[in-house]
Parts: sequence; C-alpha cells; structure tokens
Amino acid sequence: MATALYEFMPYGAPELIDGAARRLVRAIATSVAVCIAAFALALGWRFVRPVPSEPERTIVVQYRELAAPPPLSQIVPPPQVAVAPAAAAPAAGIPVPVPEALAPAQQTIASQQEIAAAQGTGETGAPGEVIVAEPPPEVLPKLDEYVYADELPVLVTDVAPSYPPIAREAEVEGEVLLRVLVSKEGRVLDVHVERSIPMLDEAAIAAARQWVFKPALANNRPVAVWIVRRVRFRLET
Repeated sequence: MATALYEFMPYGAPELIDGAARRLVRAIATSVAVCIAAFALALGWRFVRPVPSEPERTIVVQYRELAAPPPLSQIVPPPQVAVAPAAAAPAAGIPVPVPEALAPAQQTIASQQEIAAAQGTGETGAPGEVIVAEPPPEVLPKLDEYVYADELPVLVTDVAPSYPPIAREAEVEGEVLLRVLVSKEGRVLDVHVERSIPMLDEAAIAAARQWVFKPALANNRPVAVWIVRRVRFRLET
C-alpha cells in the first residue's frame, strides 16, 4: 500500500500518512501527562504555600467620648390602674336588736302529714267531703296490636303441661301454638290459641297461665305485650 501511495505521491505525503497513528498516540500521551503534572503542581502549591493571617484589630475608645447614661428620672412610670372604691356593706343582713316585748312568738314548720290533714288530697265534692280519685285502669294492648319494646319478655318460671290421659291413650302428640299476653309485672293475663290440637289445647292453656316472665321493656320501662310460644307434647317411647 505504501508503494502504491508513493507511486501516486512520490514525495512527502506517504511518509507522513504512514507514521500518523504513532504520532497521534504520542501526542495524546504527552498531553495527558502534561495535564496531570499541572494539576499536581497546582494542588501541591495550594497546600504548601503559607496562608496569610489577618492581623488582630484593636479599637480603643476614649471614655470621654462615651455618652452619659440616661437619668433615672426620665423613665416613664407604668400606667395607673383605676381601683373601684369599696362598696358599702348591705344593710339588709345586719341584725337590728329589738325590745323583747316586740319579738314574735316561736313558730314551727308544719310536716307533710299535717298539711295533708289540713288541706286533704284528691278531688273535693261537697263542702267538708274528701273524695280520693282512683288511679285509671291499665290499658292493655289488643290481640293484634303492635307494642314497641326494646327487650321482649324472658321466661323465668316454666311450668310443663300435664299430658291429658285421653290424648295419651289416643296417642295424640304435637305442638300447640299460643299467643300470650304478658303484663308489666311479668304475669300471664290472657292466652289465645293460634294453632290448635283439640285434645291438647286446655292442658297447654293451663300450663301457660302459670308461667312467670321478666316483663318487656320500652325505654327502660315495663310494658305489656303479646308474645308467641309453643307447647310441645311428646309421647314417651
């Protein structure tokens, strides 16, 4: 290739092109070495050179040039708070002595029993006659009437029904569905048969009337409500 290039350019250029790669490598290596040396010199000079210290500055002030402190008489006093004058004590609570002859006789306060005996209670009829009004009767809910209750009655005393002999001989068994009215005191006031078994209804009703409940509560007050309960009759096997 060099011969052909020499024949094309017989002077100067072939030698330059043939050694260009070697010269480029040497130039780059030299440049890098020079940059590293310059950086090292600059860094070393920064640590080696002495740092000039600033001289301490001392300011001297003559005491004659200092101003005198302000006088204490020029201090502004704090504002005065107005204090209301003391009010005179009320004269209503001051006891005033009176002569013994003018003092009222000793009095006592009547008790509730004495007031009731003097005024009477209840509704009055003819003069001198006192009529005591009876409390209104308790209004019980009807069979299909809804009564709001936070807590339903809870059975406390359960009485099992007695199996009628005629039903036992006839091998009649099943469940009698009852609707029971529970009073505010937890007693059974009324019983209604919802689902009947003719031979077992009377025994179921007789047992239900002996049940005792914790009454239903509405707003923490007992109320009378209707509830539904089942009475089971099973023959012994």
